[in-house]
Amino acid sequence: MRQPEPKGIPWIATRRAPSTAGSWQASSATTKPWDRHVTWAATAQVAKRLGLRVKAGVIEADDDAMMLVSDLALYGRVAGSSRAIDRYARAASGSLDAFDRKLLEALRRNWFSVLRLTARHPVAGWYADDLLLSRTGLWLMNESLEQSAPAGGSLAIRLFEFGGFVLATGAAAPLTDTVLAGLRDSLWAQRKPGALSDAEVITLYRLTMSLGLVARPKNALDAG
Repeated sequence: MRQPEPKGIPWIATRRAPSTAGSWQASSATTKPWDRHVTWAATAQVAKRLGLRVKAGVIEADDDAMMLVSDLALYGRVAGSSRAIDRYARAASGSLDAFDRKLLEALRRNWFSVLRLTARHPVAGWYADDLLLSRTGLWLMNESLEQSAPAGGSLAIRLFEFGGFVLATGAAAPLTDTVLAGLRDSLWAQRKPGALSDAEVITLYRLTMSLGLVARPKNALDAG
């Protein structure tokens, strides 16, 4: 079963092309229509919030860490009062066809949570439970996770719903049972049920980066 592959909405794995191994630098080249809505200044600010070194227009980070930076720079309000995905939607909605407009609106309704993969779906993908929203039996479609993730595994991941499926927007952080138990005891002990806030995502990303728990499951909008 094919995942949605929009023609009009671009997708990025990272915000900047690598200049040297382990570093990312600002570029004046515009390669994606929403580049002007996710500025270098915002990207650098997010990187600093994640504890990454930024100096002379260079972010010292590997590709996986930059996936986390890109996630918050595009979908979060870490670097401003409005989200880049919303600014892009306002600018681009008139040029998209009906399918891509619906997909873009679904992306704007994304949420960040923790999933547990409970069983493989008989058609494709996984049955998954959202542990923070107490939603069970979600149909998660993700090619990479379908091929490599173990049953019972947990992921901190940004999601959106489209066409009856739950799909990932990009980067994810696999969580061991030990890490998940620690998060329950510390990060979420006093919080109400619900998706993670930007501040909580930053805390989670900093933890998972320090433990090397970053994965790159192919997202729904990747081509090929």
